[in-house]
Amino acid sequence: MADLRVPEWLTADFLKSCLQSDQEDREELVITSHTFEPAVPPGNNYGSNMLRAIVNYKTPNNDSSEYSVSLIIKSPMDDFVNTYGEFVNELYDKEPMYYNQFISETYKISKHSIVPKHYSSPNPLCVVLEDLKASGYTMVDRHNLLDLNHCQLYAKSSAKLHALSIAVYKKHPQIIQSIVTRSPEFTEEALKLHVGVVLSSFQCMAAFLEDKPSYKQWMSVINELTDLTLQELLVNDMEASLQPIKALTQRDPWCTNIMFKYNECGQVVDAKLLDFQYAEFTSPMKELITFVWVSSNPEVRNSGINDLCMLYCDSFNKHLEEFGCEEKLSVEDMKADIRALSFHVLMAVCVMLPLFFADERAEFNVFTAPNDLNVPIRESARYKLFQSTSFKKYCPFIFDEMEKEGVLDHIREKLELLRPQNNKTTQNEVS
Repeated sequence: MADLRVPEWLTADFLKSCLQSDQEDREELVITSHTFEPAVPPGNNYGSNMLRAIVNYKTPNNDSSEYSVSLIIKSPMDDFVNTYGEFVNELYDKEPMYYNQFISETYKISKHSIVPKHYSSPNPLCVVLEDLKASGYTMVDRHNLLDLNHCQLYAKSSAKLHALSIAVYKKHPQIIQSIVTRSPEFTEEALKLHVGVVLSSFQCMAAFLEDKPSYKQWMSVINELTDLTLQELLVNDMEASLQPIKALTQRDPWCTNIMFKYNECGQVVDAKLLDFQYAEFTSPMKELITFVWVSSNPEVRNSGINDLCMLYCDSFNKHLEEFGCEEKLSVEDMKADIRALSFHVLMAVCVMLPLFFADERAEFNVFTAPNDLNVPIRESARYKLFQSTSFKKYCPFIFDEMEKEGVLDHIREKLELLRPQNNKTTQNEVS
């Protein structure tokens, strides 16, 4: 509780305003008491300050009864404010827009409960949501990953939300554009940060694989990909190869950004999606394939990827038709996109998994700072993330499964086509 950070603006009046926004008649409420506690365990969230507010209140028409409600308050994290400075508004004002504009519009198309209920927040950088825990939803252990039943529920929910975004875009493209559009200055700074994080992660992953002879080919490819020019060429080629169909995606489908509900027998029966701070208008397959490689367990990746993707494809097309959209994702196009996204898969594994599997919550500046050139990679602060118990347990199997799915072959084929001509002879000699 010593680490609990309650912003000064998070007062009884703030909570009162949120609760009244949920009432058609805006009936006056009286907050009798409120308390705060951390909403998630350390290491389950990195982008925001997450608090649970337990609010007790009365209504003037019923003085004798007191009501209680639990809310989740998501607001800017101090580390992000210090890092992004003047850009903090652009970082945090998109998720409130996602709920207030996009989700509100989707309810006009289809009554759904894919995401938690939201309240209107007086703070434009803050999201206020229902506390799903109060309705019996729980967050999985991030070190255990998700089995096929959990993954199937995610795929169905994600497919419907993606289809809804296409339907909304047809009628109100400005809603989607307002959520994903950033200023040129912010985009430039975010790109610099992303490039630095990917580079440092590739350096650490190459060091991690260095003493593992079975992964010599992976290490060679990852070492080559520390060339920023090659990275840019691969990304541009990948984006140009994707099918034109686009959806508003979560972008960060980590297993802790989903909450699940279970029946009395312990069987998972429902899923709700969370965290749309980094929403992106892009190929929906990019999100699905990211989910597969960072959130599904080894059994799913070993034998269930095709079935999961087919389930997503069928659900996506069914909802597109239901919402009056003529778009359709063919199985051939889906498979082509999955193959085209091979470099994206490698980036997700190298960048996201070490952070997600951390034994303890990693410091934000460790994740974003470049590796110190004066410090050996294996002694760097970032490399410690590559030494966590879960990462060392799962990582070799993930590389085996990526190779089986053709990720390595596709990246090598693209490198052969894209690398500068004068480097090809040297690389062929190494191979």
